[in-house]
Amino acid sequence: MIPTAALLFFALVLPPVLGFHPYYLYLIGTAFLWASVASAWNLLETAGQISFGHAAFFGAGAYASSLLALQTNLSPQLALPLGALIGGMTAVPLGLASHCLRSASLALATLAYAEALRVIARNWDALTGGGAGLIGIPPVDSAGGRAQGYYLSLLLLVTALAVVRAVERSRLGLAFAAIREREDRAQALGLAPTPVKLVAFVLSGGLTGLGGALYAHTVGSIQPDLVFGPSFSLLPLIMATFGGIRAPLGPTLGALVLYLTSQLVLHPLLPRLHQLPYALALIAVALALPRGLVGLFMTRRRTA
Repeated sequence: MIPTAALLFFALVLPPVLGFHPYYLYLIGTAFLWASVASAWNLLETAGQISFGHAAFFGAGAYASSLLALQTNLSPQLALPLGALIGGMTAVPLGLASHCLRSASLALATLAYAEALRVIARNWDALTGGGAGLIGIPPVDSAGGRAQGYYLSLLLLVTALAVVRAVERSRLGLAFAAIREREDRAQALGLAPTPVKLVAFVLSGGLTGLGGALYAHTVGSIQPDLVFGPSFSLLPLIMATFGGIRAPLGPTLGALVLYLTSQLVLHPLLPRLHQLPYALALIAVALALPRGLVGLFMTRRRTA
């Protein structure tokens, strides 16, 4: 029999080969991108750090890669890594601030941080284009079609999941869990919390910044009110929570279900309500799915 992993691999690789419509390739690729950012958000949560401001890293990566490509004529594929670098660097102040900020205070600080970067980008006309943003960003699919963008989004998701898996199996993952469960006890046992939190922020920020860079080169234009806005902060949180936090594939499952339901089902039928699944997802988690979608599979395994 063909292994499940092989079947999944072919199912993900074949759509461009089979001639899927470019619009559907774009939607699926964007769903992969959201799944990557949700996984990056979840990686930070595994260290016990809650972010309401992931748009700070997303927007920083989007602007960094876009400006490099526009000002140097560098190909998008070579400019994308700068998004990851800048996203990680943008996360450093929050990682250091985690030394004196805890739980709700840190979460609100991340929200304020994203808003501060939005205001800076909106008013720095000479560099960022101000409120109008940047247009004419070189696309990843320069030859037309959506295949290359699709594969880059898939590669981003695979990279994010690989990082999550590698952390989970390493001593760093044990440190994340120790900080999350009992920071005071971990500190009493000799574990320094701040460096561990800093690494969590940098890894999460780097993956999110890479997602922002790919987004910019996919849509071709960015505005500060969008890429630094609340959507790119709250949607990863909602997707990860709905899919199942701390489960390696939970955020991916949540992102794919919510985004594709919104775009493929509600947007054509009820365009004004296409954001409704995200609100319903939060209600479902609060009332019936405290462990997210992955909790349903775990419950079925126990009862089987």
